[in-house]
Amino acid sequence: MLLTRLLAPWLVLSCALPAIAGMEKESHSTRGGLFFALLPPDAERVMARFDDKAHLQRLVQHCNADKAVFALQGGVNYQCKAEVFKTPSGADDWEVTGVTVQGPARQSEGRQYALFSMAPPATPRWNVRKIDPDQRTELQTYIQSDTRRFGALLRQLKWDDARSIQQPHGAPGARTTVVVPGKVVRDADAFYQAQRHHVFVRSSQGTYAYMGEVPGTPESHVDIDGNDLPALVVEEGCDGWCISLWRLTGGLRQVGRFGGH
Repeated sequence: MLLTRLLAPWLVLSCALPAIAGMEKESHSTRGGLFFALLPPDAERVMARFDDKAHLQRLVQHCNADKAVFALQGGVNYQCKAEVFKTPSGADDWEVTGVTVQGPARQSEGRQYALFSMAPPATPRWNVRKIDPDQRTELQTYIQSDTRRFGALLRQLKWDDARSIQQPHGAPGARTTVVVPGKVVRDADAFYQAQRHHVFVRSSQGTYAYMGEVPGTPESHVDIDGNDLPALVVEEGCDGWCISLWRLTGGLRQVGRFGGH
């Protein structure tokens, strides 16, 4: 996620979190019902924030009523607990809640996170594969048709690592998302390295639309809208964890982030 307007929030997050949150990890979402948390057996709480305080209150009520939440990378259900903090006056603080989840243990020794939802995903898994020669030719033709717009981009794209993402059993007319790696950005002084990725959507008629660039590598694809376009969970190499959530429906934009040390 750096060195561009898209990365400014991460510069702030990576610098500010240790001082503000005592090295705790922080989840932020513009969408109600979505939050990042660490997978068991890791019991470290994540400080969850939302743009709308009502979304935070609903999450606290949901978790502390012993209702299930769902890991969107796979659809597995978990239980969650949400800690309510107090203001100096003794009132409930609805700016942030400390969240943990309980359920199936992670499958590797390293620490792992997941994006959770209060509702189960319609598509818990996506078909991800290398683009085939026909898709590559179609997309290259689309880019080459507008050299003024895509001239610089064409020289950056790493076609051999391009991937397509589809629903496993897409309905007739379902769209395909194509993600193509681009340039690598490094900042040794900031302990930062990430590879930009470019996102396209292919219609059922074979026409393409360029959605834009995400600042790192899409590590997983999740259903947050209940349609044929996945959201992208993007990772960047930084001093800590720099994770962001990007929505495609309605145009590419960041709708969440997860970070800390």
